Amino acid sequence: MLRTQATHTIALALFAISISAARAHHSFPAVYDQDELVTIEGTITQLDLTNPHAFIYLTVTENDDATIDWMVEMPGKLSLARRGWNDWTLLPGDRVTATGHPSLSSDPEMWWQRIQLADGREYLYPALADQLAVEAERRERVRRLNQ
Repeated sequence: MLRTQATHTIALALFAISISAARAHHSFPAVYDQDELVTIEGTITQLDLTNPHAFIYLTVTENDDATIDWMVEMPGKLSLARRGWNDWTLLPGDRVTATGHPSLSSDPEMWWQRIQLADGREYLYPALADQLAVEAERRERVRRLNQ
């Protein structure tokens, strides 16, 4: 009886820990300012397509020629791969403009919303891309109805 009770207690404790770890991992509002967007221009130094999150590292040159290293956090490799990303989508040396939600800690970090390359190619956060596609479809239906 005591062994069964101890096993249940340990299982319950592990379950509680796993829930809090999962909640902490996915707590966007605890890390990033969801009401603010910042835009930076810089040069990619590294792209890490990993799970559960991918990262772009940029060097941004300020007006006084000082440089700041930024980290842009993104969904994981599997989520991005479904959108056509691979290890060569962005390369070190590429100049980009990145827009995203800044870190609440004021560290040079953001959660990605949009990346635009110097040649005009643009990559959107999947949820934003979906939202824009739905809106474009809605506008097209309205246009057809008004013809």
